[in-house]
Amino acid sequence: METPCFEAAMFPYQDPAGSDLLQRLGALDAYRSKIQTRYDAAGREPNTRFVPIEHLSGSSSRLRAGITPTVATIPWNAFPRSRTSTRDDRLDGRAEANLQEEYVEWDLQFRVGGGGNQSGIENIVFTTEFPEYFEALADVSFEALVTAVKSVIPGANPTVSELLGIERPLAPLLADGVVGPATWAMLNQVTGLAGRSAEQPVLRRGAQGEAAAQLQVRLKRLNLIGTVDGDFGPATEAAVKKAQARYTGGGRVFRQNLNKNPWNNGKKGILCLAQQFNTLPFLFELVSQCSVPRPQIRPQQVCATQGVNCVPSRSSDPNVCVAAQNQALLGRALSLRDPARIRILELQGIWRLNGERVDVNVAPTGGRQTPAIWSLSRGEQRAVLRNLPGLTLDGAPITSGAQVARKVQVGADILVVPTSWIESLRSRS
Repeated sequence: METPCFEAAMFPYQDPAGSDLLQRLGALDAYRSKIQTRYDAAGREPNTRFVPIEHLSGSSSRLRAGITPTVATIPWNAFPRSRTSTRDDRLDGRAEANLQEEYVEWDLQFRVGGGGNQSGIENIVFTTEFPEYFEALADVSFEALVTAVKSVIPGANPTVSELLGIERPLAPLLADGVVGPATWAMLNQVTGLAGRSAEQPVLRRGAQGEAAAQLQVRLKRLNLIGTVDGDFGPATEAAVKKAQARYTGGGRVFRQNLNKNPWNNGKKGILCLAQQFNTLPFLFELVSQCSVPRPQIRPQQVCATQGVNCVPSRSSDPNVCVAAQNQALLGRALSLRDPARIRILELQGIWRLNGERVDVNVAPTGGRQTPAIWSLSRGEQRAVLRNLPGLTLDGAPITSGAQVARKVQVGADILVVPTSWIESLRSRS
């Protein structure tokens, strides 16, 4: 038998929406596995100071006693800076989501007047939420996905065709304990782990070797077994049957249909990010690659060396890159804070309602709140501006989402530890 691979206990990643929905609907393990895959991939970048979060927090932390990570927030503006020459109305709506490239997307909801005609903007909905949350729920069942959609968009009544782009929801596989192509594909989708078909042969009880170990890695990610030893015995067979009965792998078709989904393309609402670069893998790659120390050039120049992963004309990419590079040059280790997300931090500008100055920001703790105008939800990943009659921004009425996006500040949180942690890590290796 080949030497089995090692798979450490998975970090207890939090539900980014701040709810119990993932756990209650049986999708938390699938979500955690997808996030673990992103941290692991980022930590493998050569020479990076990025480290998986389990090294900095939790029971598997490798920090020296007395060292506590510092939390730093990297802020940027939600307005797509590379589109400053584009008219505001052409940046609005989900049809133009491809232009909304700062890990923030928005949609307009209009008032309906007499005869069913639109009569001005009623609400502007902003989201920074990644699709992985909904993908994990779709991996469990169509019903779990629908529950999530309804929790975001009250009154929603989505169909299978709308959410998945197919006529019938995917059903669980035959729970026979045999791992064929369909089971491998389901496990790869649910865990977020890639695999080549040549390395994933048909397996059944009695199989041994690297392929069996890789199967067990996926089962352990889903909290179905506790050991990775490369021996496909009765415990592994039982775990395979549980996975076949528990998961459909429907997250793949949900993701593929995201831009056609009316509950995300603006026809009926907005759920999560859909622009091609507003993705969780891109965020992890950006932080990881910009955490490779490059003392030969200025931190502001590093972004331009990263190709599609960092576009200098944006607001998000260079801000994140400079912050990561500065920490790397100081010899510090860093990681994205759990939950890995983009937070909506603040709505800036001078706001007045019927001529009276108002504080529109909903403070997370204390402070004056005006939720009737600006409200945050889903772990600060979703915001709704209610365009009340008489509301103005910097003296002008609200006529577009881009106008408000110019005042929206968002950010990503990182954990940073001092140089001494790097030395303590070397001493253990």
